Amino acid sequence: MASYRVREGEISAANSFTALTSLYGQSTTGSVQVPAGSSAIVGIIASVACNSASNGATTFAIQLTGDGLTEQQTMTIGSAGVDGTPASNGQTNLPFKCDVAIPVTASNQVSIAAAMDVDVGAAQVSVTLVFA
Repeated sequence: MASYRVREGEISAANSFTALTSLYGQSTTGSVQVPAGSSAIVGIIASVACNSASNGATTFAIQLTGDGLTEQQTMTIGSAGVDGTPASNGQTNLPFKCDVAIPVTASNQVSIAAAMDVDVGAAQVSVTLVFA
């Protein structure tokens, strides 16, 4: 049976990973506790939305760290191109889903951070880790 853990937050600076520590207004710790009995992250679901305040093209990445992992993991989760004013750049980006096999240590912690490589304004990022 799979277990799902979500963290979300805003990133607003280029070339700097920002910890995702929120859970849509619910009280939570910043990092995710690996569920008891889990041996791997088997999926990652990520979604990004940006306000397009600055012209440019950017890619988005997430980084997983913590004592729940044997090594740091960094992966690309999306991109955005902005040309013009924010009012003319409305778009819908469907969540990105990736099957993975990342070993974990049950009951330890995994921290999730996100970054963009070019500042295109503020971006909201949500990441779901799927444990099995």
